[in-house]
Amino acid sequence: MEKKAFPEASLIFLLGSLAFSFVFAVELTPSCAADAPLRIQLCMVIDGSGSINSTEWNLITQALSKGVTDAIPHDGSIELTIVQFGYLNGVYARAEVSPTVIDNASYYTVAQQVLSIPKMGGSTPTAFGVYLGWQELKNSPRFTVAGRQVINLATDSKPSGAVRNNNATSDLDENGQVTGGDDLIAVVNDAVNQGLDELDIEGISLDADPKDWFRNWVVYPHPGVVAPPFSKAGWIRFVADVPEFANTLGQKLQAIVSREEAWSPSAPSAFFAGVITVGVTSVVSAFASAVTSPETFPNQAVAQRTNEMLPDTLKKWLSEFINAKRKLIIGPQALQPFTVTKFEVVSYAASLSILTFAFAYAKATTLEDVLIIAPTVLATSIIVEFTKNYVITVVARIEGVWTEHRLWYFGLALFLFSSFVFKVPFSSPSRLAHNAPKFTRKSLGLVAAAQVLIAMAFAAVFYVFFVNGYTLVGNIGIVMCLTMAFFDSIPIPPMNGKDIYDWSKFLWTGLFTTAFTLYILVLFVL
Repeated sequence: MEKKAFPEASLIFLLGSLAFSFVFAVELTPSCAADAPLRIQLCMVIDGSGSINSTEWNLITQALSKGVTDAIPHDGSIELTIVQFGYLNGVYARAEVSPTVIDNASYYTVAQQVLSIPKMGGSTPTAFGVYLGWQELKNSPRFTVAGRQVINLATDSKPSGAVRNNNATSDLDENGQVTGGDDLIAVVNDAVNQGLDELDIEGISLDADPKDWFRNWVVYPHPGVVAPPFSKAGWIRFVADVPEFANTLGQKLQAIVSREEAWSPSAPSAFFAGVITVGVTSVVSAFASAVTSPETFPNQAVAQRTNEMLPDTLKKWLSEFINAKRKLIIGPQALQPFTVTKFEVVSYAASLSILTFAFAYAKATTLEDVLIIAPTVLATSIIVEFTKNYVITVVARIEGVWTEHRLWYFGLALFLFSSFVFKVPFSSPSRLAHNAPKFTRKSLGLVAAAQVLIAMAFAAVFYVFFVNGYTLVGNIGIVMCLTMAFFDSIPIPPMNGKDIYDWSKFLWTGLFTTAFTLYILVLFVL
């Protein structure tokens, strides 16, 4: 019986676009809801010394003001403090904005207040600025040790060596003398002992020596990482000049106030999940080969006896398993290449739901977290799973081979097993089935290689999101894409890697090596 087409194929694209837009609206737009619990006490410590000219200072204050209106949520979840350091009339640092909860009632006033901050000038007494910033946070009526306190320092040079607040009593940076730099290190160490959770730095036109010094001694947790990506607390970002600082300030604030720590499956869990998944698939594949083609098995007598012992139902299943991508489980169709059949609608819906749940469950620590991140994972799944398979399906159909997206129950079982037991989604819940007559070894290899290449290309796209501060969607996308690419390159039937290997061992070597290397980097570096 001829399958009826699902006429609104574009509906899938629409749903994907809507889901993606919804996630970005949730992720990127400051909330307007009131009465959100306070999440972060943030203190911006800004260099207002003489090395910053008046034009540059105007750019800094305008960027800070815009950050208050556009990047910081107005829902009461952020308390903002701004401290300037320099030297003016015997004062080395002053609080320009006292600790203020940013909500709908206060954000405009604070933004205007920032625009009117005058520059102090003078030297660079950084220790005074960070010390005052921490005192402002600690003395806020909303301070709790259990809360999250963050200081963000923006400066264009190391602290002035001769200007000291005498917090340090020894040579902490081991440069042979006790200076204002040691005072800054001591201030940070004291603040950490009293509850400071994070200190990030924006280095403006810094030379190599100050860059390393700040990253190793001042950033907390230290040693800091170079951003972007803003993959963990404790980073330093280098910008060429004040205009670049102003242009990227909103991105930095977004990274701070909506921080999601980068996630990847634990390496031991990924190892065991991979070994078990690949091992079980290998055993079943070998067993299926022995039963369906005993003449090709090394011990033909054993294979023949096994074949005779098994019931026909099991032998049929094993035959379908080993020929999963090429068996005539679907017939040629007279439909348009862009058509989405009813079977495919069900298959896509099921596989997207399974991918969403598995990756949300793997990343989350509580049920509440699963519900929070599920929309982002769903959007990512639509982009990766649907787009990758739909594009390949359409291309194959245009080339004359009817192809459909189907659930792969064996892969689905392994996928759920690895997700629940190890919190490592590995394997695949779906596959592409082809009408076999026109499919050659080359065409099978090309389609299989395309699935690996598209997954890696999407990983590159998600990496761009990741390094630009959109940590959650970028992180999930990278892990999902590279997991798919690695799994699809494994040369065990009926996985794509076997089709690539049979067609071109050279191409398979390149794809497998690349996918494996990138997957390992995700596990150990992300």
